[in-house]
Amino acid sequence: MFLFVLVFFTMVACDFFHPPLPPSIAQNQPPETHISFFFHPDTTLGPGDYWINNGDTTWVLDTLVLGLDTTVSVQEVHWWGDDPDGDVIGYYYRWSFMDTAIFTQDESVIFYLPLRTQFDIYSLYVQAMDNDSLQDPSAAVVSFPVFNSPPEVEWKLNSLPVSTRSEDSLHYSFTHHSFFWDISDIDGQQTVTNIYYALDDTTNWQWLDGNESQVMITDIPAGRHRFYLKVKDIAGAESNVISFPDPNSDDSMIKSWIVKEPIGDILIVNDYASDQVDYVEQNLYTSIFDGLVTNAGYSVWEIGGASTNTANTIPYSTEDIENNLSTFSKVFWYTFRGSNSLDDASLALTRFVADGGILFMNNAQKVATGSRPDTAWTFTDIDSVYQFNPRGRVTMGINILADWGDTILNSDLELKLSKGLADRLYAIIPGSTSSLRYFFEPDSLVPLDPNTGQPPYIGTPPVMIETPLENGLCYYLSIPLSYLNGNNNLDDLFRHVFEIDE
Repeated sequence: MFLFVLVFFTMVACDFFHPPLPPSIAQNQPPETHISFFFHPDTTLGPGDYWINNGDTTWVLDTLVLGLDTTVSVQEVHWWGDDPDGDVIGYYYRWSFMDTAIFTQDESVIFYLPLRTQFDIYSLYVQAMDNDSLQDPSAAVVSFPVFNSPPEVEWKLNSLPVSTRSEDSLHYSFTHHSFFWDISDIDGQQTVTNIYYALDDTTNWQWLDGNESQVMITDIPAGRHRFYLKVKDIAGAESNVISFPDPNSDDSMIKSWIVKEPIGDILIVNDYASDQVDYVEQNLYTSIFDGLVTNAGYSVWEIGGASTNTANTIPYSTEDIENNLSTFSKVFWYTFRGSNSLDDASLALTRFVADGGILFMNNAQKVATGSRPDTAWTFTDIDSVYQFNPRGRVTMGINILADWGDTILNSDLELKLSKGLADRLYAIIPGSTSSLRYFFEPDSLVPLDPNTGQPPYIGTPPVMIETPLENGLCYYLSIPLSYLNGNNNLDDLFRHVFEIDE
């Protein structure tokens, strides 16, 4: 009985000293939002302050503005949220120029602020939202004073020739020319909306969309010209003005750009840079065409190299090369000793032939250069190549026999070495669509090499093929044509190949 009474009074005492808790009236708490970013201000502006820049006054209306150290329009901002009684499931953010907030579950975004003026203040408001759909009633806000930086423009690397030799100060083209450029802007390249170019007259700028990176100028009058370029961003800031040529450039000696009017229907392409000093080969060919069509019937295009005529290297644009060729219906392209431009021009050459042009390609490529006629070229069809004169010596007077399918024509167009070959060169085996046109006379008929007692070559090395391609023809000769005038009949060969009437 005593134990029962004790337990009873203990239970009563517990209820007396610890009455039941009343029902909770606490409400769900909203989350709090925080923002972080990398910025180092030197001054803080508050509500009611203003900033005067270039005569324009900007009033500060935000609750927090950091810095007279202006920043760029590309900003990476981070944020996070805390919820004392739940979880943060996302965020609403809104810039001061936006009407509607955007929901995201990300906690950082790279923003590209839409510049409209040279200077402005942009404020970002972020509100966290918890799992009960409660939003932070007091948004975190940060503001950026942004001063628009002007864009910069420069010529695309290697798109224009650069000469370091004063004697290479003249750049030539026919009546068209392409220009390529790169634009940079620390506010973001998307802020560049206008590109302006001018030919000679900077009071008459032509407009291009800010996304463009090249332009081709056509129908340029013959004479000296200069091309100007500048860009402008959405806030009206302009870049520097660049030009080609730039007479004040410290990097290039090119001082003049001269446009030549195409003449005639035949183009001679001098792709042998070493010949552009004394012009021995070019003078030979121009003298032949003077007799065939007069000097009003052909044009000359000189392609410079790394150390000679550096102001006139092969154009950067395939379209420029194509236009150079397509102005004419017949092209004689020659190169010898050292590097050439055939790889850069191969696509344009293929299109020229396929469109109905006649190409006479004289590529006398030395074996020592490590290059060779390319079996992958599509303007001709070469099965394979081999070095036909291992010692690099073939004496003058040796005959180069013709195979045109006509006995009289073969006799008329038979060629002869007018000087000895001192270079190791390639013989070419015709591909399946090509026909053999020239080959060395049999080795049994030529004098032996006095040093070895052996003939200078074996067999009858093939050196010229003809390849039809759609509507046109390509003739490919692998030894220098200027060495083959022993019969004084190179004019007859050109007359036949280019279908020139007597």
